[in-house]
Amino acid sequence: MDIDKRKRNKMIRVIFVDIIMSLAVVALVFVLVAIVEGWRLSSNLKLEQNGMAQIESLPTGAKVIIDGRQDFNETNISKLLSAGEHEIVLKKEGYDSWSKKIRIVSGLLTRLRNPRLFKQNRTTENVADFEALRFLYASPDHRSLLIASNQTTKWQYITSLGADKVVTEAIDVKGIFSNTSDGNFSGEILEVNWNETGEKVLLKVKRGDQVEWGVINLKKVNESVNLSQAILKYTDKNLKKTDVDKKNEVEKKDTAEQIETKHVLSNVIIEDASANKFLALVDGNLQEIDITGRSLSEAYLKNIAQFKLSGSEVIYLTNVEKDKRQIGIYKLGDKGGIELETVVRSKRDATIYLGISDFDNKKYLSVVVDDLFTIYRADEYPTYGNNDNLPEKINEEKLGFTPKRFIKSSNGEFFIAETDNKFALYNLDLEEINVVEHANTNISWLDNYMMFDVVDGKMEVFDFDGTNRRTILNNNIAAGFDAVINSNDRYLYYVVKTDNGYSLKRDKLF
Repeated sequence: MDIDKRKRNKMIRVIFVDIIMSLAVVALVFVLVAIVEGWRLSSNLKLEQNGMAQIESLPTGAKVIIDGRQDFNETNISKLLSAGEHEIVLKKEGYDSWSKKIRIVSGLLTRLRNPRLFKQNRTTENVADFEALRFLYASPDHRSLLIASNQTTKWQYITSLGADKVVTEAIDVKGIFSNTSDGNFSGEILEVNWNETGEKVLLKVKRGDQVEWGVINLKKVNESVNLSQAILKYTDKNLKKTDVDKKNEVEKKDTAEQIETKHVLSNVIIEDASANKFLALVDGNLQEIDITGRSLSEAYLKNIAQFKLSGSEVIYLTNVEKDKRQIGIYKLGDKGGIELETVVRSKRDATIYLGISDFDNKKYLSVVVDDLFTIYRADEYPTYGNNDNLPEKINEEKLGFTPKRFIKSSNGEFFIAETDNKFALYNLDLEEINVVEHANTNISWLDNYMMFDVVDGKMEVFDFDGTNRRTILNNNIAAGFDAVINSNDRYLYYVVKTDNGYSLKRDKLF
């Protein structure tokens, strides 16, 4: 009997120990999860959930001062902070400082990826000199520059911006656009779009009343294509056989005036990384131009006024039909578009801009109708015939002005509405809008998060939200040209006005 009792007691102790250990493991897991999610005991012994601040800087190794107290660690760091407003100051010896007030939300991550500190005593190098300078365009990947010094077709293509010595190639775009066979390029460049590799550039050029689209292969200029002229000879899969026969008859007559009236190319966007395929509005139809296959696809959508492309997805606006204009989304290869918003008769003549972006594994659409700025968000877009997953409207705000220009930043993180000296930037990371005013209209991007302005020959830089404005260059900076920090953040390129013309210079940043 005693033996059975001892066994029973031993079993009870084992079970009790197992229960205690299981509870301890559960409690430990609970505590660890709570810690990861930012829960802490405050100074007054209240359980509060903090938020996480991810603080980065260029260059790294900056001292971090939070609410007046210096942290033990230097950038780049992650720091748990209590919910609410905090002031972050970054300092590094030999560099200027950076500061910003941020709002921490319980349980959420706030990322500061944009702080840039500029070295105070920088080494300046002369890259090239020009008697005159017509344009200087920097590629979105900050690896290339395209430069024209005068009204001729002889341009310069500069690469290896992060190397000890840049590579300069002379290119001649003679004959690519109309009326340039004599070596003069008198056309006005209305749009400049680069492909992903920075080796091809799509230009929209206006000369008089004539507008042409052309893609210039900067590595092999002889493979460049005037799209406006080329599509007149391409196989158009949108034409019926009778239309093809008529087109062949026109071509046989070899009458340039008749051929040129066949197609109107009103908008073109690079579709693939190699810039061999383009999505375009051809006579109001959304079609694909394939310069390798020398063909035009069937019309994906008809009666389209404008569109924007991100990956394989399109946001579009129709022309007026029955006193309405439709805004919709379309996935390449689908059977048709899906209505997103209707612009009714009272607004059919409104100024309308569209935007589409993929950012942080989410999909965003932007629609501006006059001064009303609307943002939609989705995990995935619906497919034709299935409207269950229509994007959610997450922001709608009156700007107080009608934009003159609307763009998406090169990294896809910002939608920017601009008019004169006022900018409205919607930040997809924070999902918030900032309206910033500037002294003049000559504002451009220096990198993915910083903008610059030239005022009285001085270059002033500031963050995308208008904060941290400071002067970094004082020596006769020329306005109206791109400036850029190259892709490895080693050099700042800019143009200076000299007694003999212009100079392209670069400063070593660290």
